[in-house]
This record gives sequence, C-alpha cells and structure tokens, in this order.
Amino acid sequence: MRLKNKIMYGAGDMGISIVYFAVGIFFIFYLTDFVKMDPYLAGLAFFIGKLWDGVNDPFMGWISDRTSSRYGKKRVYMLFGAIPFGLSFMSLWIIPIAASQFTQFILAILAMLLFGTMYTVVVVPYMALVPVMSDDYDERTQITGIRAMLSTLGTIFGGGIAIVVSGLDSIRGMGIIFGIYAALMILIAAHGVKDVETREINQNAINTGTFRDYLQLLKDKNVSILLSLKFLGAIGTGLLSASIPFYAKYILGDESYSTYGLAVYIIFGALAIPIWNKLSITRDKRDLLLISNILVFTVLMLIAFIVSENTIILFFIGSALLGITMASYLLFPYSLVPDLVDYYQSKTGERRESIFFGFWSTVHQLGIAFSGLILGLYLQWGGYDPDIAVQSENTLIVIKAAFGILPGIFLVLAALTLRKYDINKSSFENFTKA
Repeated sequence: MRLKNKIMYGAGDMGISIVYFAVGIFFIFYLTDFVKMDPYLAGLAFFIGKLWDGVNDPFMGWISDRTSSRYGKKRVYMLFGAIPFGLSFMSLWIIPIAASQFTQFILAILAMLLFGTMYTVVVVPYMALVPVMSDDYDERTQITGIRAMLSTLGTIFGGGIAIVVSGLDSIRGMGIIFGIYAALMILIAAHGVKDVETREINQNAINTGTFRDYLQLLKDKNVSILLSLKFLGAIGTGLLSASIPFYAKYILGDESYSTYGLAVYIIFGALAIPIWNKLSITRDKRDLLLISNILVFTVLMLIAFIVSENTIILFFIGSALLGITMASYLLFPYSLVPDLVDYYQSKTGERRESIFFGFWSTVHQLGIAFSGLILGLYLQWGGYDPDIAVQSENTLIVIKAAFGILPGIFLVLAALTLRKYDINKSSFENFTKA
C-alpha cells in the first residue's frame, strides 16, 4: 500500500482524536466547573453515555460485516457518517448553565448518547479497515504507527486547546471548529482507502454467522485476554485524561501548563513510536508493553507527588518521559487485533474484522465509562468543590492520586493480562502460511 494512502487513512484518527480527547479530557471538568454540576452527576452522565457507546459497538461491527454497498462494507459509514458525527460533537457543548441540575443532567446524557451513537457508526468501520489494508505483520504495525502519530496530534489539539479555553462562548466555538475538522478528516480517510475493499484479502471469505454466533467468540482465550487488556487499559487512560484539568488547575496552579506539557508529551511520544516499532521486530510485544507500562506508572507517580507550582520544569521533563513510555501502549494493542482477525479466518474461513473491532471498541468505551464514574465518585468522596479556589489538603491528595496512582495501576494490570496471549509474530507466520 502506498505511503500517501496510509497517511490519508491515519488522518482520520487525527480527526477522531481531536473530538475524542476533548470529551475525555475536558467534558467532566466542563460539567463541574462551567455548567456547575455536582461531580457525581457529571461522572454519572459521562458513564451512561460511554456505556451506551460500548454496548452498541459489536452491533455496528456485525452490521458492517454484513453490509453490501458499492461504497464498501466499511467506507460507506465513513462517507455518510462523517458530517452527523461532527454535528453530534457540537451538541455536547450547548448545555445551558441557567437550567436546573436535573435538566442539565438529562441534556448531558442525551448529548453523550447522540455522540456515542455517531462515534460508533464511524469509528468501528474505520478501525476495522486495518486487516483489509494489509496482510503483512510488520506493515500493519507500520500503519498503526502512522495512525498513532497522527492521533497524537489530535490529542494535543483536542485535549490541550479544550483545557485552556475560557467562557462558554469560547467552548461552543471550539465545539463547532472541532466538529467540522473531525468530519473533514474522516472524509479524507475515506478517500484514501477508496479502492481497498475492492481488493479485500481472500475475497472468498464470507460472513454467515448470526450475532449470537459472534458472541461465542468471547469464550475464546485469546479474545478474552485481548479484550481484558483493552478494558483495563481504557480505565487507566480514561482516568489519566479526565484528571488532567483538575491536576493542572489545583496542583500546577495554571491550566496552560497542562497544554504545554501535553505538547511535550505528544512530541516525544511521536518520536518514540518508530523506536518502539523497530523494537517490536526483534522483541516480543508482550514484554515491551509490560516494561513500558511499569515505566509509565513510575513516571506518573513522580509527576504527581514531586511536581508543584515551584518545580514546573520537572513537570515538563516528566511529560517527555511519559510520552516516550506511553507510546508503546498507543502502538502495540491496536496492532494485535488484525492478527486475531486472520487467526480466526484461518480456523473458520470467515473474515470478522468489524465484529472484532466492535468488541474491541466496546470494552474500550466501557473502560472509559467506568473511568468517568470512578473519577466523579472519587472527587465527590474527596470533598471536591468547584466553587472554591483553594481545595483542602485532603482533596489535593485525592487529585494527585487520581492523576498519578490510579491510572498506573490499571495500565500495569492491563499489560499483565497479555502474558498468556498466544498470537505473536512466529505463530502468526505459521498459521498464515498454513
């Protein structure tokens, strides 16, 4: 596949990430500190929306696998879902501050449900294109790496800009601009993969199973391990993302520092992805992921409990180290799913890339949903009050732990689940040659 098309495909993830991380990093903070919703209600609204987002993913995968269209099984949803996807993101940022808490709560849930639906319609087919684009183990890792590097740019724009906007008018303007940009990037990606599905790998592979048959896949050891990895990792990354605004405001003393730190994180993460990619050629991804996630945990703890308003330089050093260590998590898990697709095609004769990526997206969204609920309840328990400028000492410790301890624990647990995963480069080459 030509490099230009790989980059165009990866551009889609840049658009997805800009809205995904704006929601993941800023939405709960927006509800508590701008809309003035109680933390537990903000966390619950986020949880319900993401829970729906997760539940509908495997259905979208099943539908996509069975779609017949001249625009392709997957590309068709990118083409016609891009604009509604952008509009659904805009709806998140128009919750009225003058309404009652109950009304705000209901509107937040409805907006999250709409956004979650359109996110699923676009993103599940988009992710499922990787195993169709290439059947080469290393090229798939390269495609995933390009997508991850472009995704990190979306992260800094989506999360970084959202953190520093001030006032509801600016927030709503951000919603419009980001929504348009996301829709445009999805359309570019759809153009980049225009001919991919016409030369789909093994055109004789068919999908005849019912949705109940697909659910049986969850009983398989390798499937359950990979989904457990994603679920625990999503809780970890979700907690980290959602706690950033609170950490920046109350520990660093200035929200803008988090944007600069995020930029440092992105730059060093993007530089590190090719290094992790090269290491994976000669080393087992399972070992690399465990080592890197342990290092992530260590770096997060150091940032959380050593950095203060007077030692900002340490925060930027920590951000650089975090980017280098987290790059492997952004690369390796996503490169494992296409291999699983081919493994089951070799066993059953059916290509099920969309349903596999549907399950993958489901557990990811469920993990993110629980991360929002955990953070909301944790802040409520810790006495967080958005109406006071200086939080209590106990609340500050809670915020530090939410940023530096909880995410690291879940990321290490995620890497540990992968230890018994059977599909590596050697086994992949054996069953693809069979």
